[in-house]
Amino acid sequence: MLTLDEIHEALRHLTLDQRSTVENWLDELDRVSIQSQVREARPLYFKADARFMTLEEFLEFEERSPLRHEFVNGAIFAMNGATVAHQRIVRNLSTAIDTRLKPGRCEVFSSGLKVVIQRKSNEISYYPDLIVDCRPDTRDTRYLRDPKLIVEVLSPSTQLIDRREKLQNYRRIDSVEEYVIVTQDIRRVTVYPRVECWRPRVYWGIDAAVELRSIDLTIPLAELYRGAEDAWQSRSARSEQ
Repeated sequence: MLTLDEIHEALRHLTLDQRSTVENWLDELDRVSIQSQVREARPLYFKADARFMTLEEFLEFEERSPLRHEFVNGAIFAMNGATVAHQRIVRNLSTAIDTRLKPGRCEVFSSGLKVVIQRKSNEISYYPDLIVDCRPDTRDTRYLRDPKLIVEVLSPSTQLIDRREKLQNYRRIDSVEEYVIVTQDIRRVTVYPRVECWRPRVYWGIDAAVELRSIDLTIPLAELYRGAEDAWQSRSARSEQ
């Protein structure tokens, strides 16, 4: 077995693509670790005669499944349910974007619709919380390929995945101009813009407004989090009983 020093030395000689592959392996290990800490059963589903599914097999499997799953290079991960605050934030953001979007080819989709990533050796399918897509010519009936904006609302069991794995994989999509992470239990939104080399812009506080420059919109956080604070207070009250 290699020592940590030997592993460190080996990593120094990897190419950028090879380092990216190692990062994805580590992220997948994080996912398995996170799942093992969740009390609800979150089984992994595989082909009966092989360890991994192909992307097409997964898409067929997902159409028949009563549960939703995400797919990362052959491995399938069952998804957790959402909280009231999570649903309200997604609804508020979807409504805010939909009512502000200029008429044209762009359309907002919230939950329930997959984004498929096929780049080099990677085949991935995620269910983002919200997507803005401006390429109807590349849409499949089951998923999107070329979204412009992707939003994930953080949950305790998925925040490492959203901040690390999905940030890494969403920016592989050439059409994605911004990746947005919305914190669920406090007013804070982080935007990762491609044009700024994915350096994060953070918006927080009751008077702040998030700028979504990829679609030329500004949305007050008070509007985005409307109703979510009630869910925070209800949860806090229950925990004190």
